[in-house]
Amino acid sequence: MSNHWRLAFMFDAPGGDLSSLELNLKRSVERIVGIAGDAHVRLGVADTHPDLGFLREYGGTKLRSVDAAVEVSVAASRIGDLPRIAASLRDSIESLADRLSIEIMTGPVFPIVPVREGEAFLSLAFRRYPGTTSEQFRAWWLHQHSKVATPVLGEGLLAYDQIHVDHAATEQVAREFGVAPVAYDAYDNLTWAGRDAFLHSISDAADMARVNADEVGHIDDPSRRSALMRRIY
Repeated sequence: MSNHWRLAFMFDAPGGDLSSLELNLKRSVERIVGIAGDAHVRLGVADTHPDLGFLREYGGTKLRSVDAAVEVSVAASRIGDLPRIAASLRDSIESLADRLSIEIMTGPVFPIVPVREGEAFLSLAFRRYPGTTSEQFRAWWLHQHSKVATPVLGEGLLAYDQIHVDHAATEQVAREFGVAPVAYDAYDNLTWAGRDAFLHSISDAADMARVNADEVGHIDDPSRRSALMRRIY
């Protein structure tokens, strides 16, 4: 059983203006943290460095990017607070985001690598491969894929959390926030000291090929939405 749940918001900047989005998100920190109470909050904006352009494509498939992420993590005993938190965050997030881009998900957190703080984190959501069940996907992701990926990513990986999206809870928080729910199965979080540490972590082509091969038949590649975030809080 997981000890924590994470509520995650992914969204884009109105008109693609990342500078204004970052400024407005920083101005919203105090309000967001106040709403979250004793929950852990992490905010990030997409790192758009040219060296990260490869993240917009996977296996020949063009992927959806994301400009910002807001994450609120609560103790499992506070799961019932998540709809209220989502509803209370609506004004703050809608005021700085392209509303049509907002996606929300929540689920239990399964920590793979014990958390050490870093200034860059991968915000990644995706669905399971068509024809597979939630149970099959979650067993593979937790018990097999984590053991393939973690050694490859090496010492520079400061934290690795798997959020197994709960569809019923996600529908509830999305409804309270006021957007349609999205049918993701996973929200993946991996943390590094910074962009250079991330790039070094994935630099071995043969090792990364093994990670990618393990994902075949388990992840629906076109459903991926991701970006490497620069942590701003």
